Amino acid sequence: MRERAGERAAKYLEATSQSLRILKKKKSETPVPSSLLDYVLELAKRYAQDAKHYVGERKSVTALACIAYAEGLLDALKFLDLAEF
Repeated sequence: MRERAGERAAKYLEATSQSLRILKKKKSETPVPSSLLDYVLELAKRYAQDAKHYVGERKSVTALACIAYAEGLLDALKFLDLAEF
């Protein structure tokens, strides 16, 4: 289980990092304060950084949880039409 979790965490980390690199904020019809959007993006970046740290520490399950959370935040922004990647 540990090895599979590590491989999966590394795969998700790469995909999420790529999304963060190419992400573009979008203007929304629903007014969302820029500071709130920036805050959610910063959280996603921090969770991705945490995942990278835990991969290096060989704490695969924790890394997987962190990167899944980061990916969820990015998906929420995309579903709300606040970001594209």
